[in-house]
Amino acid sequence: MLSEIFQKPKPIIGRVQLLALPGSPDWDGNWDTLVARAEQEATALATGGVDGLILENAHDTPFSPERMDVAGAIAMALLSKRLKQFTHLPVGISVLRNDPETALAIALNTGADFLRLSVLSGALISESGVVNSRSNQLLHYKNRLKAELPPLLVDLSPQHLTTGINQAVIGQAQALERLLTLAQELPSNFGPISLAISSQSLQPNELHQFRRQVSFPVWLEHQSAHTEPDAWFEFADGLILETGIRKTSALQPHLPPTIDMPQVEELVNRLRGIKPVQEMDPDIFLQR
Repeated sequence: MLSEIFQKPKPIIGRVQLLALPGSPDWDGNWDTLVARAEQEATALATGGVDGLILENAHDTPFSPERMDVAGAIAMALLSKRLKQFTHLPVGISVLRNDPETALAIALNTGADFLRLSVLSGALISESGVVNSRSNQLLHYKNRLKAELPPLLVDLSPQHLTTGINQAVIGQAQALERLLTLAQELPSNFGPISLAISSQSLQPNELHQFRRQVSFPVWLEHQSAHTEPDAWFEFADGLILETGIRKTSALQPHLPPTIDMPQVEELVNRLRGIKPVQEMDPDIFLQR
């Protein structure tokens, strides 16, 4: 279970969104910039107080609907090992929309701690087209490697398609009901699974209801630019940071916005009830 990896209640994870990797459409051939950005994001998140990282090839767009390029997979493995040694934090691997075999290969060869998958059951409509589950391929590949699956963090959203839901009324079903149905249809032979639910999918009270009715740990991915994650955090088993922690770099304005450490620290401390130093009683520093 992910809880065993972090060994603390309500862990907070940050996403390291790698620049375009070798073999992807926007790869510019600059390895030094790729490494420096990955190290900057990992350092900002670790210094800001997160408990773990998810490494993503977020800028390899448009994503391949199937497998990752070999050159990109090697680069991602090198960066995964480097960032794990760099930060001493648990690291998860997320590849494309759904390439669990490559994610597993990277994790096993770099000591990464868990996998994040967009689709474990059914399918998902994305900018890459229809992204189908590769659960069968993942189990076969695991057996070929004579390996155990790491813990899985599996996305669940109302946009997932399965045979258990009447697709003719897909727009009419309530998000909570759809997510409960999807959770019930997840395969049972993948070991410890945790679910990742976007704050755009459920309101805080709905997340509370969902958490009470499923047997899986439920993590929140905060994706709302208009609200803070505090209301959801109370009912989640963990948090994946997304919005409100990035800014455009003055030194590299041509690159995608990068992670701002002070914003990470402020958010993490607020969620954990840690007061800023300027709000603490000065006498606390004189106590022995």
